[in-house]
Amino acid sequence: MKPVHIIEYVAFQTVAFLVQLMPISGAQWIGRRLGRFVFRPIGYRKEVTLSNLRRAFPEKSEAEIVAIARGAYENIGISLLELAWFPKMSREQLGEMTHFDKPDVVQGAYNKGKGLIILTAHFGNWELLGQSFIVVFGFPVNGLAKTQSNPLINRRINERRSRVGNRVIQMETSLREILRALRNGEAVGLVADQAAPKENVPVEFFGTMVPTHQGPSALCLKMGSPMVSVFSVRRPDGSYDAIVQEVPSEDLKGDGEENVNELTRRHVKITEDIIRKYPDHWLWQHKRWKHVPLDNGVQGNNVQ
Repeated sequence: MKPVHIIEYVAFQTVAFLVQLMPISGAQWIGRRLGRFVFRPIGYRKEVTLSNLRRAFPEKSEAEIVAIARGAYENIGISLLELAWFPKMSREQLGEMTHFDKPDVVQGAYNKGKGLIILTAHFGNWELLGQSFIVVFGFPVNGLAKTQSNPLINRRINERRSRVGNRVIQMETSLREILRALRNGEAVGLVADQAAPKENVPVEFFGTMVPTHQGPSALCLKMGSPMVSVFSVRRPDGSYDAIVQEVPSEDLKGDGEENVNELTRRHVKITEDIIRKYPDHWLWQHKRWKHVPLDNGVQGNNVQ
């Protein structure tokens, strides 16, 4: 155990303790202002965020780009403090926090008994969304999660992810555990919007062909499991709308490369559409286009 891990853990637990002394609305208020502070004056990944937004929305003014970027930082701040507050949240509160617009689509897909692939993105509060399924629908989600470098913090975060009955699948054992879950008719949750290695098949995303993970589509077609996209959109009162859309796959027979690519194109398009509608909800700080050169004309001027 490294000394820095202990220091980080103590800081993490201290913040969580202080956050849980206030109501959830207070945690959200503080989180929003924390996001603004990180955006300016700290400016962590600010230029990455602005460059990504200029690439995705070349038609928007610099003022609009900055406003979206600020909102994206606020979203992360709110989501982090909601996660810190989560151990205090009852199942009833969790159910009241998330409102599914098409619960019948989710339930119908799960009831087919072939397993269910739930796709989301680093959008809204994806962590809170993952916990809501067992409360709203009665079935747990096997969520794929990246192992944090600090094992103490990793343990605490996974305790939050599993406290209402969900199961965490670590990256190291992901494929075997995902196949087991789908064979057993269980739900698997995947956050499928991050950059893939440059060797992966390119798919159009915001007008640019970018390497994209094919795994969710390959699993869907191989196992015959329905695929549903779900995204959490924050309401003014701090609760969330869960926007549901089934990704059509029944017309794609077999798990050949062409079908996998087509299904990937479909779910990426759904993700892009929701981001375009609520751009301040997405994690623009991530280097999604890192394998694709950025034209100088798209970068725009630096904003201080």
